[in-house]
This record gives sequence, C-alpha cells and structure tokens, in this order.
Amino acid sequence: MTRRGRIVFGALGAIILIAVGIFIWPSSTARVDAPGRAGVPRSTTTTTTTTTTTTAPIPQPPYAVEDETETFTDPTRSTPARGDVPGHAGRTLVTVIRRPEGLKGPLPLIVFAHGWDSSPAVYESLLDTWAAAGYMVAAPTFPDSASVYPGSPISNYPAQALDMSFVITQLLTGVAGPVNPAKIAVAGHSDGGTDIALLALNPNYADHRIRAYLSLSGEIPVGVSGTWSAATPGALFVAVGTADQYGLYPRAQQIYAAGNMAKVFVTLSGGDHLETYLGDTPGGAAMRAETVTFLNTVMTTKHISSAQLSTALTPGATSGIALNQ
Repeated sequence: MTRRGRIVFGALGAIILIAVGIFIWPSSTARVDAPGRAGVPRSTTTTTTTTTTTTAPIPQPPYAVEDETETFTDPTRSTPARGDVPGHAGRTLVTVIRRPEGLKGPLPLIVFAHGWDSSPAVYESLLDTWAAAGYMVAAPTFPDSASVYPGSPISNYPAQALDMSFVITQLLTGVAGPVNPAKIAVAGHSDGGTDIALLALNPNYADHRIRAYLSLSGEIPVGVSGTWSAATPGALFVAVGTADQYGLYPRAQQIYAAGNMAKVFVTLSGGDHLETYLGDTPGGAAMRAETVTFLNTVMTTKHISSAQLSTALTPGATSGIALNQ
C-alpha cells in the first residue's frame, strides 16, 4: 500500500467553498499580574498563572488530499481476453483511494468509473475536487477497458457495473477508513458514465446502497438486456457538453429521460467530451462545482426531489452551464 499527501489549490479552493464548515478558534487566557508597583509592598505581591490550553482548529474545506492504493480481487468472476492477451479467472481491481486529510470519518463515499482506453489518473482534477470537499473517492482500474494493461481495451459495461458494487462492499469493511453506509455515490465518465446508467436504470444491476448517481457523457448501451426505467431510490445527475465530439449529447438525454428518480440534466455550452469536466477553464471549474453541489444536496437532504436539485444548482451564462429538461 502506498500513501502520499498533497494540497489542492487554485480554482479548486473556490469550488469547495460550497461545502459547509464549522470553525473552532484556539483561545489563550494566560495572564501574569505585574510584581510590586509604586505604593504596593513587594511582600504582598502575588503572581497568578492560568494555564493556556490550545485547541487545534478542525480542518476545513478545501481539505488537503491524501491517497493510497488498495488491490481488490473478486475470484467469483472472470476477466475476458484483451485482443491477443488471453482472459483469466478472477477480476483484480487496483483502486486508488483519495480522502480528505485530517477527517476521521465515517466519510461519504464516491466510487468512480473511468472511460474506455483510459485510467483513473486522467481524472485527477475531478477526483481531487470531490476528496477536497470531504468525500472518500475510490477509482478502480478496470481490467477490461483500462489503457494501462497489455492487449487491446474492450468495453464491458455489465462487468464494470458489478465491479463498482464489489468495490463498495470492500470499502464498507473499513479497509481504507470508516465509510458512512448511508452516503454512497457512484460516478463515471464516457464508458464509465454508461456503467452508471446500468446501476441507475437497469434492475439487473441495481444496488440500492447507492444514494447518488453521476453519469458524465454516458449513454444507454446497446445489447445489454433488461428494462431501462426502473424506479430507483436516490438521485441522478446527467451531464454532457453540447459539442461532445462523439455525439453523446442526445444519448445523455436518453439517460435523463429514462431516470425514474429525482434528477437533473446539466450541460456545458460548447463543452467537449473530456475538458467539460477536467478543464482549467471557467466552464470546467463550474461543472466540477455543480457536481459537488449535487452531491452535498443529496447527501444532506432526505427524500430529495428534482425541484430541490434544480433549486440547489447555480448555472450561469458566464460559465456556460445550463439546466435542461
């Protein structure tokens, strides 16, 4: 297991001011009376000392972020071939876990699914945003679709949706620190956003431990059996750039339309496939901020509604962020 720490600054600091904090300031009450002044005999002078007690302030967002790597293996399922590289029994999920430094927990949890021919490392700015806001963020590297393994990456939405539930189960044991079982979210981008569609919409992959779903530039996959409008507890955040170069704007709309739960559909005007979420731009920063607002609202509101979500989010013309139906 490896662990490292870092501080998240810049645009991230502005984003995480959304999170609610409580400040405790240290106080000093030490006082020493002065010895004999004019007209006061030294023999009657006393010195009183009050011990100073210093209380360290509770960490506040944006938190420093630390990370570690855990490896989870599911022996009950298999890994398919990647081109010329043969498949094998079992699924190994190397998982990078970010957490806010100094918070003891139990923490709310987000499990993140990366895109096809990609890896969690690509999404560092987005994952750090969530960890700096107070969440434990777990990002497994999928053995099917990741770019970092030998062979040709393949799409395997059903297996990856089950991988996410498997990682949730592992983390609920406390292996990376205490997790709040009532505050669990899943998020994913591109093929990972499609994994989220399976978890949110298809009863064959439903995991009712999940409270919040974030599908970023995903779609409803072709060729996966099951219905796609199951009533699911929780809330759904669907997002896409209007200029997504893979034509995912209408496909993301289909995920939103099929969602049978509290939901919002968020777009970035002119946004592309990846920088809509990762870009060091006003639009990218605003989109990351909206994901944090969505998560905080869902995690702190019982029986959330679509109207409450729409009210909580703060789109604006200057950032290009808009709420759509």
